[in-house]
Amino acid sequence: MSVAVFFPSLMGVGILISGTLLVSDWMRRMLPQGRIRKQHNVVVGIYGSIADAVDAAGYHLEEPWFLRRGLRRRLTYLATAVALLAVGVTSMWIGVEFYNDPKGLFHRSPWATGLGYGIGSAALVAAAVSLTIAVVYRSLPRFMLKLIEKTFVGRIVLPTQADHDAALEQVERGDLT
Repeated sequence: MSVAVFFPSLMGVGILISGTLLVSDWMRRMLPQGRIRKQHNVVVGIYGSIADAVDAAGYHLEEPWFLRRGLRRRLTYLATAVALLAVGVTSMWIGVEFYNDPKGLFHRSPWATGLGYGIGSAALVAAAVSLTIAVVYRSLPRFMLKLIEKTFVGRIVLPTQADHDAALEQVERGDLT
């Protein structure tokens, strides 16, 4: 009996994960940040190469500001919070409905509620973080600023030509510490 419940449930989880990965890949291709992300990856690679060369020469190169991500617009965080709240509540509701559906594949399967509550809880936590950022915005605590600077929660910032010129002047003056 348990094998008859376990394997279909496991296959259902695999199908849900595959669908989630397909949707995330599609969204990554469709969003306009692809070009900016590629440019940022090139800048990060160039910085890494230069930092390695400077370290080998016995100097230390300070991490530039553009390697840290910046705040997105407040409306973006608010829209993300609303969308994640809807996903979280819906996921939990669907998990319970699948568990209680006598004609369904997930009837009385703990995987259905576990998956629904797991995805729902993760989405609700992410919604709470997004809502907190949207409400507090400019006066965020230090740990939330680190979250924005180091993860996809923040937006990618590219250096400008003025930054490039300032860096060249610094190298020409020999201001490496």
